[in-house]
Amino acid sequence: METEKHSALNAHTPGETSMSLVSPSRSRTDTLAGTVTIAGGADRPLTQKQIDILEGRGINVELAVRMGWRSAGRSGYGETIEIPYYRGGREVNCKTRSIEGEKRFHQVEGGEKCLYNVDAIRDVGDEPLIITEGEMDSMIALQCGYVAVSVPDGAPKDAIGDKQTVKYDYLRDVPPGLKKIILATDGDNAGANLLHDLGIRLGKHRCQWVKYPPGCKDLNDVFKAWGSTGVREIIAVAQYLHIDGLHRLSELPPRPEMAACDIGIAAMKDHLKLRPGDFSVMTGIPSHGKSTFANQLAFNMAKNHGWHICFASFEQEPQTEHRKALRTLYHGRPAYLQGNEDMTAADRWIDEHFSFIVPDEDSNEWFDIAWLKDRMAAAVTRHNAKMIVIDPWNELDHVFNSHEMTLTQYVGSSIKELKRFARRFIVHVMVIAHPAKLQKDKKDGTYPIPSAYDISDSAHWYNKTDQIIVVHRTKANNTLIRVAKSRYHYALGKPGDVELRFDDYTYRYEKTT
Repeated sequence: METEKHSALNAHTPGETSMSLVSPSRSRTDTLAGTVTIAGGADRPLTQKQIDILEGRGINVELAVRMGWRSAGRSGYGETIEIPYYRGGREVNCKTRSIEGEKRFHQVEGGEKCLYNVDAIRDVGDEPLIITEGEMDSMIALQCGYVAVSVPDGAPKDAIGDKQTVKYDYLRDVPPGLKKIILATDGDNAGANLLHDLGIRLGKHRCQWVKYPPGCKDLNDVFKAWGSTGVREIIAVAQYLHIDGLHRLSELPPRPEMAACDIGIAAMKDHLKLRPGDFSVMTGIPSHGKSTFANQLAFNMAKNHGWHICFASFEQEPQTEHRKALRTLYHGRPAYLQGNEDMTAADRWIDEHFSFIVPDEDSNEWFDIAWLKDRMAAAVTRHNAKMIVIDPWNELDHVFNSHEMTLTQYVGSSIKELKRFARRFIVHVMVIAHPAKLQKDKKDGTYPIPSAYDISDSAHWYNKTDQIIVVHRTKANNTLIRVAKSRYHYALGKPGDVELRFDDYTYRYEKTT
């Protein structure tokens, strides 16, 4: 015989296996109505000592006999009984187990592995199905008026998780449409393993688990201490297995309501506002002014709202291009017309409101999403960054296993990570992304206005973002700023086009006259 050991710990887990051809009444009262008498134990009836032992455990012996329980005599491990497994009224397996002393059991070689009392599942209806770790616990549930089955092999020493295995093939008899399953596994480590494995395979959305009172590790213990009333009470308050991400509103922690802030360009007040916690993308043909427009947005948010801005700069050098643009924006005139005191004052202000993520050219690191997120998190915690601009997306090292995911899947996953970062740290994340190569119009030689669907690598750029901004220089050297998407019109503004003129003296976009 194989040994099955159970350590009675405080963790919740299941215990042995049980199953029989019984469908009890729905009256929720102690009754034997609805049981099916099974022939087969008359030639080996339970002995008086076995009856006394089973009754001492709270087992209704009359019900057990009707379900075919019979004596297997006495072994080196004490009194031993046989618990037959039936399918369609035919015995397909049998468990021989000791009922005193050390727990030992074995099953018929080649017997069918199925749930104990599997035929009762057909009568579940709208009632919950109780699944226990052992036959005796399922018997207790039956006596208390529930439809109950038991797993055939007890609980595993280690949880299997979502790995493929034939061990749980017996769950095939549990209908996928069954809405409520109560897992009454033992309250020990092994039972916790079984609870985990069953929840994964049966679906956590429909599985509840039984929490036992102190001093009890299974339904049998509860029945002996408090009778059927106690069993019904703990089953009535069985809790659903935890599923990450599902909450009632009252269970969610409060989140600060972040106000959307005006970007400081009067012509765009109805179309574009920026808010911490959102994720936006800016696109446009190379050299059409994306980075320049992003510089002005960042400057305005710092100047007007006190935001700290972090630039992840992969094309503009902070020491030259960013400094030149921000000095010009700060004083409203080109940097070359500023004196030393002016530049010193501008640089002091820039240091207070801006930080820069700059790859080390001598490093052997991959400058990928993980590398970027670490530095973004540092910008938030060290400098209280409220906006992070990634410029441009295509200059990152996009490292992924092409055997495990496509480029489109990688981009979708990366966007999800950045959106999650924005929400978690309550910071606005803006990505500047180049479109795929566009074809010039054959007649006038102009490029079409790109859309978010034209951004290289994936349509996820349109589907997953909160805001989409297109920057496109027109024939008259004006610039079209198109808000192509705004997920929350009431807060962020509504989609629309605005023609702006870029003043290279002030480095500002202004409304055309």
